[in-house]
Formats: sequence, structure tokens, C-alpha cells
Amino acid sequence: MQRLNWRKAVVACAGVLLPLPLVLLLGGLLKLDVPVSAPPGERVSPMLTAEQRLRLVTYGRACGPGKACEPPLGCLFDVRYARSTCSDSQCWGDDQCPEGQSCQGVATWGDGPLVRVCVPLGPRQEGEGCVPLPRDKANACAPGLVCGGRTEGWCARPCRLGDTRGCSEGFFCADTIPRPLCLPTCEARGCPAGQQCIRFDEGVSVCAQVYGPHCLQTPCTDGRKCDVNYAPPYPDKVWMECVEPCGENLPPCGARKVCDGWHCLTACEPQGPQVCGEGYHCSRRGEDRPFSCQPIYWDETMAY
Repeated sequence: MQRLNWRKAVVACAGVLLPLPLVLLLGGLLKLDVPVSAPPGERVSPMLTAEQRLRLVTYGRACGPGKACEPPLGCLFDVRYARSTCSDSQCWGDDQCPEGQSCQGVATWGDGPLVRVCVPLGPRQEGEGCVPLPRDKANACAPGLVCGGRTEGWCARPCRLGDTRGCSEGFFCADTIPRPLCLPTCEARGCPAGQQCIRFDEGVSVCAQVYGPHCLQTPCTDGRKCDVNYAPPYPDKVWMECVEPCGENLPPCGARKVCDGWHCLTACEPQGPQVCGEGYHCSRRGEDRPFSCQPIYWDETMAY
């Protein structure tokens, strides 16, 4: 039995009831083109026409918890602009992107569909950190790789769950976003001298030199949280800190420390004595912020 396409059925019924111009408009609005390269089973936001976008109240608006997007839009966080907006896909394939960019599906907030956008191609290799929509290609993956992961971003190759031979040695197939990917692990093979196997979420672990107190080995005291950070331009380094919160309704920072970014950091002077440890330098997050010992990757975060 031949199955009737529901969009064609709606347009056919509308043809009996509506004038011709409205029928043509309705037909155009119901035709949602889905990228042909979307893997089977994945929900992907289509590329909408200008008319279709105008009919969606939430298109282009801020989104997130409590601010959902209308289907078929996805709530896309774009680190380039530090905001989340309701968006449709912007491309189908690489031929619709500028030179040096690739059309890839990016995960959206909640259970939303993937949104395909043009992302830069960069130098980051398989297993290295990345940013899904970076401002600078220094934080982008090399061709053939996808920047994925639920909490951190890792350059990875797609894989099939259950296929034990689908990933190279030192990688495992993880059920992650935007799709199953080969994520790195160093727990079985060990690390070179001077580096340690550092664990992240989703079972990921990478070899890296540790700057700051190794609070994963020696837990923080006084109820402080161990914060582990990395930056894509420094693939073999991590920074650890026992976070000492500060700010409104919290105790002031101790001697030789300043409150910056809601936590206490070691105070310093750019032209003063060297008080910052290895992997840190004396800097500040803005003209109105105090000087403090910041990880050397901080300047790169402004280019994410």
C-alpha cells in the first residue's frame, strides 16, 4: 500500500479550501529541507526560508532553561557571542561554507535537535581539547574530526556503539554528543615521563603535566572543590585549583589574595616580585579587575 506523505496531504486539503496564493505559501512553509548528510536516527534542525523563520515566534531569541524553542529550532550556544539563541541549520554540506570551514552538526540545549553550522577547521588532533564553535581556529579540530563531548570538548572520530574495533588504540567508543565518538583514554597505556593520566567526565583520561596543586590525588581541605581546567592550545597541560569562593555574603580572601571571578586568587603586580608559580602569569581579566596569578591559557580563552 502506498503511504501518503502528510505534508502533501495537508497541502492537497488546503487547495480545496484556500485561494491559490495561500496554498502556495502553505506549501512552502511545510517544506522543511533536512540536510541530506544527517546520519540515520539523528534529529537535525532543517534549513528554513526567511518566510518560515518569520512565522516562528522564538526564532533568534534567547533560550535555555525555562525558555524553550519552537520545533524544529534548537537552542544553540555560540561561544563566539557568549549567548544561546533559537536557531535552524545554516548549511547542508561543506560546499555551503567558506574556505577553511566545514558544515557540522552541533548539539543544542536539552533534548533539542542538532543544528548544522559552518565551523572552522583547525590544528587540534584526535584526542585533544576543542571548542565546538570557536572564534579562533586554534581551538578547532583538524579535518575529518568532530568536536564532541557532554561536558568537555574533544576532537574525535565517529564510531558505532558496541564495535570494539571501531576506535584506535588509546580510544573508546562513547555514547556522547553530538553522536557516538572515539574519546581518549590513557589508563591502560600510561603516560610519558613528567605527565600524569588525568581523568575527566564520561570516562575520558588524557596525559598531561599538572600545574597547581594536584587536588585529584590530594583532596582539597575545608570543603573546597577541586577544579580541573584545560585549554585546547595546550593539549598536554592541565591546571588544578582548590577553589576558595568569595564575593557577596562570603568571607573575605586571606592575606596576599584578591577576589576575582568569585574565587580567591594570589595577588600580584606585573612589575613586582615573581609570586606566580609555573604555568601562571600576572594578569587580570579586565581593566576594572585586580591583578592576580592567572593560568597562562587565560589569554587564549578570550579567543574561544
